[in-house]
Amino acid sequence: MRFRISLASTLAAALVIGTVSTASAQSDTTRKTTSQRRVRVTKEATGEVTPRRDSTAIRDSVARADSIARMETMRRDSAARADSLARMEQMRRDSVTRDSTARADSIARASAATTTTTDTIRSPVNPTMSAESYGVRRGGWYVGLGGGPNVPTGSVSDFYKTGFNVEVPIGWQPTSSMLGFRVDLGYSRLNGRSAGTNGLSVQPDDPNIWSATANLTLDLLKFGESRRGSLYLVGGGGLFRFTDFYNSDASDNDVTSAFQGSPVTKGGVTGGAGLAFPIGGTSLFVETRYTTAYTEGNNTRWVPVVFGLKWR
Repeated sequence: MRFRISLASTLAAALVIGTVSTASAQSDTTRKTTSQRRVRVTKEATGEVTPRRDSTAIRDSVARADSIARMETMRRDSAARADSLARMEQMRRDSVTRDSTARADSIARASAATTTTTDTIRSPVNPTMSAESYGVRRGGWYVGLGGGPNVPTGSVSDFYKTGFNVEVPIGWQPTSSMLGFRVDLGYSRLNGRSAGTNGLSVQPDDPNIWSATANLTLDLLKFGESRRGSLYLVGGGGLFRFTDFYNSDASDNDVTSAFQGSPVTKGGVTGGAGLAFPIGGTSLFVETRYTTAYTEGNNTRWVPVVFGLKWR
């Protein structure tokens, strides 16, 4: 009986030891293989150890690769959207800039037009006496006022010396021509020489000459700012009314009287040149004309020198 028990105990102990040894060996084999290859191993029935991949690890690896691919795709899409947004923002800014520039230009043009209109109203175009504006403004009517010395010439200077004259020119300058037209209304007065001069027995009265002439003007040269100054010719003819002229006796003074002591109206011609300067809203002019009246006996001649202004 004791022998059986001892034998059974010995066999049990041997089985326990064998089982422990086998488990220990298997555990050592698994740890070694995992340390080197990082894969799980199983022991076959024949005792050989073979590696085996876990299907879960494979699925996880594939899932991670898909996730990485999707993330890359999302990154690219995000970059494309960012580029598209940047282009849209740049287009918006360009549009805003163009609109701002267009508004600024429109405001500037409107302001310039308003300023020009205001300046024109406040400061009208200065009148000139050039081809563009003889006296006041090219293409418009003008009126002037002038005066100066009146110098007799020829036989009339034996009786009279320098007096004065007053002129009122009224004219119009065509817009498409250098020619202009004007009417001159004038008054001239001469001073009688003292008795004893040139055989005069008495001192003559101071005579008067009233005149109305129609004249053409022709610009020869334009100069100055905007070519508003001019050198021009003027000439024409008309009527002259003489009063208070000396009634000389031809036998005593050897001078033929043209007036017989009574008022008389005669025709005549006039011609000369002038120079015009624009000054502010007016035009300053100076001109002289040689004038001849066809009186009986000797023609009566004189030269008025006129300084004056003209306005629109």
